[in-house]
Amino acid sequence: MDVGSQFGPYRIDALLGRGGMGQVFRAYDTVRDREVALKLLNTNLAEDATFQERFRRESQTAARLGEPHIIPIHDYGEIDGVLYLDMRLVDGRDLRAVLRGDGPMAPSEAVGVVEQIASALDAAHTVGLVHRDVKPENILVTSNGFAYLVDFGIAHHAGDDHLTRTGTAVGSIAYMAPEQLDNVPVSAASDVYSLSAVLFELLTGRQPYPGDSVSAVLKATVLAAVPAPSSISPAVMPALDAVVMRGLAKNPADRFGSAGEFAAAARAAVDGAPIDPAFEATRIGQPIPMQPPVPSTRQMSEPMSFSGPQAYSGPQNYSGPQNYSGPQQQFSGPIGQPPPSYPYGAAPAYGAAPQGDSRVLHIVLAVLIGLLVAALIGFAVYWFGFRDSGGSSTAAPSSTTTVTSTVPPTTPSAAPTPPPGTVPCGGDVGVAGGVTTCEFAVNVRSAYLQAGPEGQARTVVASSPVTGMSYTMSCTPEAGVVVCRGGNSAVVVIY
Repeated sequence: MDVGSQFGPYRIDALLGRGGMGQVFRAYDTVRDREVALKLLNTNLAEDATFQERFRRESQTAARLGEPHIIPIHDYGEIDGVLYLDMRLVDGRDLRAVLRGDGPMAPSEAVGVVEQIASALDAAHTVGLVHRDVKPENILVTSNGFAYLVDFGIAHHAGDDHLTRTGTAVGSIAYMAPEQLDNVPVSAASDVYSLSAVLFELLTGRQPYPGDSVSAVLKATVLAAVPAPSSISPAVMPALDAVVMRGLAKNPADRFGSAGEFAAAARAAVDGAPIDPAFEATRIGQPIPMQPPVPSTRQMSEPMSFSGPQAYSGPQNYSGPQNYSGPQQQFSGPIGQPPPSYPYGAAPAYGAAPQGDSRVLHIVLAVLIGLLVAALIGFAVYWFGFRDSGGSSTAAPSSTTTVTSTVPPTTPSAAPTPPPGTVPCGGDVGVAGGVTTCEFAVNVRSAYLQAGPEGQARTVVASSPVTGMSYTMSCTPEAGVVVCRGGNSAVVVIY
């Protein structure tokens, strides 16, 4: 279509851009008296029913969603055998033009754009639509920083394979997720990958896997290690590195669950949130080792897998002294496995005592046995010395015989001893390990108390107000407190 020509009620005023499916013009709607962005399908594709369907669905999808960051659709249809889409005209630049003119963005500014596009993608994913072509050319930014996601012409319902022609790759290679290159059913995770690739380029000024040919880009996307943005731009903080790298994970299951989760983690990283929500929750690889290190060849890698204390009920059923844990009650954990190592060097109060304390336990045991023997002797003296041969008392009727037995003094319970490095949060709860927030700790304590009496071992699930995600915590009594471990190296202490 030539500039200055007439297309139905539209006057073509200027060419705004070209895409894989057609051209976008600045046009004037003579019927409604307004300027619009008019997209026309390429004439060589107009006879292809598959592409016609995609083009029609772009308008239906965007109009139905009504999300602020998706450009509104005014009208769509067909004129003289050409499919068209009438959209709001936005006065702005696409991100490709921004990068060429201004270079890479500051991390906070780049994340601000990603947050807006993530909102548009989440709205589409909610109704089962996958964009499949998220790239800088399809993101428009106005002068005041408002971002729009455009070109839903190749969007499709998840699992809807029939809209991909055999041998045709839909989307731009540099931003396509590895699973898209295999022409398999895609999901929202594919858009999360593409949005991560866009953020990578906004931060560094280059694509994650640049190459001189299509084959080089394809090989790197599938086989090369996930790059860290900070290796190119020192302005990128390590926490944001971890977020982008997880978004670019080869396996869709290893990425964020939604575009919104990806954007929220990126924002937390930029704002300097604690390690737990911004870095450790998005780490690829081994977690940060707990401090101090445990001098053991068998590290406890995850509290949730340690079920020994929950299954051990010895102390609860023992009617004698409650602090007795004699040698025959040694706890060995799951059958066939060596005893667990404890991250702070102290075994639970109900487990076997450290070997160095065995002498103290033997002394206490001897004292208790001596007191028990003395009580039995005293009872025997009374039994045989103060009753007659008929079994009745020989004392005067008005007298009262009082039997006094010596009861071992109750050993005062030891003062609660939280793990080293515990920081009180107030409200009978604290955190340890340096990767847990007090807000999350309060939620863990609430979940623990709601699940049953205090002082018992159990597993609870609590949400983090910082990350908006839920984590599983394994809670066990230890040295007068309850210690909950889980999530991503989180340690919560309940007094």
